[in-house]
Amino acid sequence: MSNTEFLLLIWRSLRTLLKWLLIAILGVLLLCTSVYGLYKVFSMWTYEADLMEHDKPYGGGDMRIHGRQVMVFKPIGPERKAKPFEEWKNPEIAEMAEPWMDDLDEVSNRATIRLLRGNMDQGIRRIFEKPGQNGAWWLSPDWQTIYVSTDWTNYHLPNGLDGYGQRWHTLWKSIDGGKNWQQLPWPERTPPGQPLFMADGKRGYLVADGMRIWRTSDGGEHWHEIALPAWANQQLSPHPSGNGFLPMVKNARATFSAFDLAEDGTLRVAFYVRQAKLAAGIGEVKESTLIYSLAFTTALETQAGKWMQPDIVLPQQTVMDIKPATPNGLHLIAQLGQLPHEKEVNTPTRPAAYLYWQNGKEIYRHAFAPRIIPGALFVGPQAQLVLAGESRKPEQIMSDNITLISTDHGQSWDETDDGMAYAWYYEAERNRIWKYQLNSLYWRKVE
Repeated sequence: MSNTEFLLLIWRSLRTLLKWLLIAILGVLLLCTSVYGLYKVFSMWTYEADLMEHDKPYGGGDMRIHGRQVMVFKPIGPERKAKPFEEWKNPEIAEMAEPWMDDLDEVSNRATIRLLRGNMDQGIRRIFEKPGQNGAWWLSPDWQTIYVSTDWTNYHLPNGLDGYGQRWHTLWKSIDGGKNWQQLPWPERTPPGQPLFMADGKRGYLVADGMRIWRTSDGGEHWHEIALPAWANQQLSPHPSGNGFLPMVKNARATFSAFDLAEDGTLRVAFYVRQAKLAAGIGEVKESTLIYSLAFTTALETQAGKWMQPDIVLPQQTVMDIKPATPNGLHLIAQLGQLPHEKEVNTPTRPAAYLYWQNGKEIYRHAFAPRIIPGALFVGPQAQLVLAGESRKPEQIMSDNITLISTDHGQSWDETDDGMAYAWYYEAERNRIWKYQLNSLYWRKVE
């Protein structure tokens, strides 16, 4: 065989191999497309629309839906891009397009808080964006009044004396659905936390780290602090990160484990204490969650004396969510057992339970399987209980997104695997669960 014939044979073999490789790649792409298409058509989810496909970096957030209107609160990092492959010095190591993209502190500093609004037919766009790694928001029932708090940490600076990064904060308000924004007066080094308002958008609270609460009656123009006693701000872990490996930091900020503002203006808060000496009749408590209700009309000086008399004391339990129930009841989601002093590697997850309290007494509880990690609790129009959560068995690396639904006042719960979700929302008005996945919006009816 001549050299020419040998080279020709090699070329034909390579051409055949490339042809079948191309066919295989196209086959995989078609299979993925078909599977995704079949998922849209035949899954329990109804495909509704594509959203945010142009808002980069991609990601989900905290979603709200009303009719065909959509709003998404989206804390997100900056978009990072690699140089073209031919410009890499080492073909096995990607190079970023700009030097700051390799600086993790600078990448963190460029994170922003975004709010997007629009509809399912024409898409959604940004109506708010400010620097921040964390933030919180509140939206009025008519979608006109919006409050946003931002929390920006400068990662180029050393931590402060309390062990936390040096942070700056802002508080914003819109009364026209996000068309125009007003920055409210607020001390920039004080975390405003979570805004919670009554339907009028004028009377409300801020609930923040460090066991701090403020109240306003004029739409955030003026705030009055509701002071908690010093013993409420207990250090629950040796370091603010809670990882159990860094040195002890004094006066680490404690946090409320749960809070909720009812339609009648009653603010309920829950927090865990290692030890506290309360009013006569209650006495000393250890390793317990204390739950309080604050009526909006209560004078500030009157509230100061009520911290010694909690509505509920739950020994060896941590309340994760609170929702009011009628008449005179509370829906509670709690983790059972003592709060660990340190967060260590492979620390077992504490089991969770649903508790129903009425007139200051526990009526019944339902214990969830140990693999269930509960999230937010919602109450439906026919008193259905809808609990977002995760399921993770000991052998699992990644958790599964699940929804638990009870139609018998919490005595039994049906579990559904929701699959992957970048954002999730329960729409009580139409009794629907929505999820955002791979730039697509889906919904399903709660049965």
